[in-house]
Amino acid sequence: MRLADLAFRFRALFARKGLESQVEQEFAFHLQMETGKLVGQGMTEEDAAAEARRRFGNPTREHERARDSWGVRLGYDLVGDMRHAVRQLRRRPGFTVLAVLTLGLGIGATSALFTVVNGMLIRPLPFGAEDQLQVFWSDYNWRGAEYDHVRSGSLAFEEIAAYSALAEPLRAGDETKILTFVPATANLFETLGTKPLLGRGFQEGEDRPGAEPVIVISHGLWQQDLGGDPNVLGRRLEIGGVATTIVGVMPPGFYFPTPEIRAWRPLNLDPADNMYATTGWLVLVGRTRDNIAPAQMTAELERITRLLGERFTYSAAWDKTKNARVTPIRDYLLGNVRDPLLLLLAAVALLLIIACANAAALILARTTDRSGEMSIRTALGAGRARIARQIVTESLVLALVSATAGATIAAAAFKALVASLPLQQGFGTTLSLGWQAFAIAFALAFVVGGAVSIVPVRQLLRGRLEGVSRERSEAGLRHGTRRAHGALITAQVTVAVMLVVGAMLLIRSVERIRALDPGFDARSVATVDLVASAEVMSRETRDQFFRDALARVEAMPGVVSAALTNRLPVRDGGWQGPTGIEGRPDLAGPQRPNSLIRTATADYFRTLGMAVRSGRGIEPTDNASGALVVLISESFAKRIWPGADPIGKRIQVGGVNASWRTIVGVVEETRMTSMMGDIPFTTYLPHEQFIGHEGVVLVVKGEVPPSALFPGIRRIVRDLDDRVAVARMGTMDAVVASSLAQPLRLRFFLGLFAGLALLLGSVGVYGVVSYAVARRRAEFGIRMALGAAPARVLADVVRHGMLPVGMGVAAGMAASLALSGLLRGFLYDVSPTDMPSLFVAAGALLVAGAIAAVVPAWRAGAISPVEALRSD
Repeated sequence: MRLADLAFRFRALFARKGLESQVEQEFAFHLQMETGKLVGQGMTEEDAAAEARRRFGNPTREHERARDSWGVRLGYDLVGDMRHAVRQLRRRPGFTVLAVLTLGLGIGATSALFTVVNGMLIRPLPFGAEDQLQVFWSDYNWRGAEYDHVRSGSLAFEEIAAYSALAEPLRAGDETKILTFVPATANLFETLGTKPLLGRGFQEGEDRPGAEPVIVISHGLWQQDLGGDPNVLGRRLEIGGVATTIVGVMPPGFYFPTPEIRAWRPLNLDPADNMYATTGWLVLVGRTRDNIAPAQMTAELERITRLLGERFTYSAAWDKTKNARVTPIRDYLLGNVRDPLLLLLAAVALLLIIACANAAALILARTTDRSGEMSIRTALGAGRARIARQIVTESLVLALVSATAGATIAAAAFKALVASLPLQQGFGTTLSLGWQAFAIAFALAFVVGGAVSIVPVRQLLRGRLEGVSRERSEAGLRHGTRRAHGALITAQVTVAVMLVVGAMLLIRSVERIRALDPGFDARSVATVDLVASAEVMSRETRDQFFRDALARVEAMPGVVSAALTNRLPVRDGGWQGPTGIEGRPDLAGPQRPNSLIRTATADYFRTLGMAVRSGRGIEPTDNASGALVVLISESFAKRIWPGADPIGKRIQVGGVNASWRTIVGVVEETRMTSMMGDIPFTTYLPHEQFIGHEGVVLVVKGEVPPSALFPGIRRIVRDLDDRVAVARMGTMDAVVASSLAQPLRLRFFLGLFAGLALLLGSVGVYGVVSYAVARRRAEFGIRMALGAAPARVLADVVRHGMLPVGMGVAAGMAASLALSGLLRGFLYDVSPTDMPSLFVAAGALLVAGAIAAVVPAWRAGAISPVEALRSD
């Protein structure tokens, strides 16, 4: 019975014409029967029909009673209200367009950014039970010997795996590409809780000496580079000159640790290899057992540090027995994007608040203009609840139209948005605008529709939207409506001030960063990464290739100078270690300072515009057969030999067994790992005296744009030896820009949101003041007819318009000071309570508000008393 009732109601809602036809037929049947009965009693046909209609009653009322019995009256009212709302929107196209654009922008931006936040910070990672995955401290600094020592006997971890990141040449036909992959222990996929889509993962022992080289590839590599070959398992790829068998393909959407990684290979943990015991280059990730309590994890970390202390000796800079901790996998992988995304989401939410306040003010003004209509509807029997429902319905229809516009904006601009966000390492490729974004947009529409109708409904229920037409000639806009408008403008300006303050702080911060001297000249410098695998080329062959390539590039037309290095400033980290200081026993053992190790050929400092402050630079005679020399950075010299000349002193670079090198020069301080923060000690070794050049960076200073040099460089590499891969080509300008990507992009978005906030705030002030002027037109006419000067009328309008603006500016400055700490982590050399930023923001809002108020005020001062009284 319940199902049949629901089916009937559904039919009544969506097939109303059929039921109406049935009701008409039933009414006609009853009239016909009653007419026949009366004719049988002796009445004429005409008199019988009239009497039958009289006895039947009012047909309209009976139709209404029949419809009420269907139980869908509320649905019919809602449809009617929506139709009425659409007609009202069409009657005022200016109001509709402004409100839709305002809300659509806020809803679209919010839903798009929330989609990004959901994809990056909320959506499950492609691992099983990710809450059990923890990353150990001191990442990319664990040695193979340390991993083997701490792995067994764990009380808190089911599995502990080790991995790193490498790039090797991938031979594909006649072309050599670079394959970025993860070398990992055999238990990596078991630790991550993920199985391959095809084939298998690694087997026990494949990460030890003597195992056959195998590889597990990503779904993207399988589809894009191997054409989705269904027989891919068992296929061999030449990676780093070694034939490697594909044993597995990971499922789509899987990545670890970043989406840029395209394959996974077993490590070679060989105790006989010097790297096993001396080189820290691994990350440790573990899967905890079920229901591990914090006390158990603390005990486990104490066990690990005790084992490390018993077996290994550490310098103070690399002591793994101190500050032991684990980091949840999500925080480790995505922690650097969490705060910027949440900041932008908060900023766009503030923009949505401004849009809502603007729309609420417009709806309140529009509703007040219809007070005469509402009075008539009340006189005809409509209660306040019924009229309030109409207002809410109109607000919802407006919000739904705005959500449609916002979803369209989001869909059109989503890719550009993602590309502009501070997302790196390929995480942007994991994001897409799915149905969730549109669901969010329309869910926001219902929330916003309800929110923007609160003020006019509240005014209605308090009786402030009735009778306004009767009072228009006497008092203009009622005090309650004016106060509600003022509150909305105050809220808009408050939020706008907060956004403008944030944008100003980031602008000042970025300018401080840009004013820093990086210690090098990035202009017109091309960078080319070259990789020559040791498996396919001997060291002698590689070294000769790099010499020949450098010589031929230097001879290219338009080249000023060229050089080789192992790492670029700002872009690259790594290659660092303890440094021994001759004659300084206080800096021996654990107290050895740590320094970056950079290699350079003779023209390196000239190519990058780095000055040698004292001594000499690297010369062609500083080769493998020459005396071992080194250059150091200024901070190194000042800290270790304060007030003394370091030239001629000797240091060990790269460990206690390294050879002693004589300092021959001091290089100006250069930003090495980032454009911000402390600058680490740096040592520069002659490139010919450094062992292990599988990969180098070629830097070329040109008289022509770097892009003009790339084809020639690529041709030289291919002609000399096509086994050498060109990993990437770029410019030093792009390197610097990339290092500033996050603050620059945050500045762009907050600046954009601040500009929109200023615009929306100005529109809000203009709309409210214009509305007030229109409603008080007769009052102004009477006042000027009685002798009031136009300037006094203008000043009165501006004063009333600027009062909520001033209150909003004061509230915004107070809120900005209260919340200033939230921006501290995004600023450089600028205080979150920076007074110039606060005053600039306050001034910008006051000027914008004054301009928005003066325009309608000027029109008020120009009103003709005769025309004002005649039109009223």
